[in-house]
Amino acid sequence: MRLKRQSEIAIGILAACARSPETKFPAQQLAREVGATKDHAYQVVALLVRNGFLNSDRGPGGGVRLAMEPANIKLVDVLRITQPELEGESVEESIGFPGTQPLLDNIVAAASSFFVRLLDRFTVADLVAPAETVGLACLDCNLVAGRPVRNLRTPVVANTNTAGQPADDGLKTNA
Repeated sequence: MRLKRQSEIAIGILAACARSPETKFPAQQLAREVGATKDHAYQVVALLVRNGFLNSDRGPGGGVRLAMEPANIKLVDVLRITQPELEGESVEESIGFPGTQPLLDNIVAAASSFFVRLLDRFTVADLVAPAETVGLACLDCNLVAGRPVRNLRTPVVANTNTAGQPADDGLKTNA
């Protein structure tokens, strides 16, 4: 559940454009700003233009800028195009000890689901807003609030959820 370099570049480019919404940025300038090669930045810019996140003008005085308000660009939507495997991520050819693999697969699926749901709560506007206005102080409070600390000597029991869905992670969504 790590961000690929392409995702980091895409989010960095969108944040740079959000900081100066009236500016048309040449892809080469954005590449320098996000610490990417010119070629990699061009590929990511093309992907963002194709998916409607950026508008592009060619020629002298051209460049790219956001195609919509930063508050309307959810981070999860950017990751859906740069890392489509995040949704429905499965453990391929996982290695584990006999008898533990189904539980480990459920844990990884729940963590992946939580990661996607968490990213759904934030937008590009949050990335460029003053930190105190974003509400990052206690991101995981809902995960631990009211839940007792598990005794490490108590064995973990397999998830009895028969629907094949990860257990509730405690994260509230707006859906």
